[in-house]
Amino acid sequence: MEPSSKIAPVDYLITILQEWKKVLLFVFAAAVLSGGASYLLPKWYASSITVLPPRSQGVGSLGSLSSLLRDFAPVGGSTRLGGQSQPVNYLAILRSRRMAETIVRRFDLVQVYGVPNGSMEETIKEFADNHGVEVLDDGSIKVETADKDSVRAAAIANAVIDELNTIAIEMGVSEARSNRMFLEKRVIDARADLTTAEEALRKYQEVKGMPLILSDDARSAASAVSELFAKRMRLDIELSVLRRTAGEDNVAYRQLSIERAEIERRLSAFPQLGMEAFRLYRNLLVQQKILEFLVPLYEQARIDEQKDVPVVLVLDKAVPAERKDRPKRLLIVAVATLAALLIAISVLVVRKRVRLFIDENPERVSAFRSIMQKRPVS
Repeated sequence: MEPSSKIAPVDYLITILQEWKKVLLFVFAAAVLSGGASYLLPKWYASSITVLPPRSQGVGSLGSLSSLLRDFAPVGGSTRLGGQSQPVNYLAILRSRRMAETIVRRFDLVQVYGVPNGSMEETIKEFADNHGVEVLDDGSIKVETADKDSVRAAAIANAVIDELNTIAIEMGVSEARSNRMFLEKRVIDARADLTTAEEALRKYQEVKGMPLILSDDARSAASAVSELFAKRMRLDIELSVLRRTAGEDNVAYRQLSIERAEIERRLSAFPQLGMEAFRLYRNLLVQQKILEFLVPLYEQARIDEQKDVPVVLVLDKAVPAERKDRPKRLLIVAVATLAALLIAISVLVVRKRVRLFIDENPERVSAFRSIMQKRPVS
């Protein structure tokens, strides 16, 4: 007889064919049992809702400071949050613990899931297993929730978006309030500086006893300088926002810093004329430009502080599912049947090798049996 280590594959095939009835019976039993077990599993229904994040809208050419905050918020430390990346803001809310706890309490999911000891942590984990958030290729957000009750599954999915709007509005109002307070101080300072500049120019005219007369070139130079000062003020505000929200290592912050340095270089290129009339006139234009820039932002911040409209637009509302989402009975039966077939074949192969080993090594088998028979029974 050939050693067992050289058993040909055809020997295994012959063994399987000889025992095909047993194999078939075992596989059939596994299919029946898995099918029966799958019918005992509870049905789960999935409902989804799809929403569209709003496009940020600004005021004038600069936009509101709230828009600046959204545009310059860091994503992964290197990109801006805007355009196609904007849903990341809402994903953070949708995946937050605050959102999960609100939904758990609103629908009493501790009782629904039957969580022992009423553990909030375990309930949140189970809710996370039955809840998914996905950003689609077109930038929309899809929220899907599964539950044993199809009506409750749809209600939870819709409630998640309601809570998203509530949290986002609250955060937006808080952000706008902070921006309004920040800009309010800057506007007050700018108005005071403008008044000071106007008073200085008025006193100059009173002392000279004549109205201010400047050449066209001097007026053009003063206007150009005032534009640069206004741009520098704009960059100072944006840099201040970025420093608070993203840090100085942010790419956008470094880009704006380079732009501000270039403006400083251009300002330094203008001759520092000692002519008092020109200096007073230039300072007045600078303060006017700064105030013209700050006032629209301040008014927009005041408007944003009063906003309580939904921030996301519902594209497809969640409705109760007509068909179950799981269990996948056919998949369960197919996997169980395949596993049973592999187990049956493996058992036949192992038994074949064991029998060949016994036939080839009768002395070793006999010695093993003698040792086992002499062992004391515990």
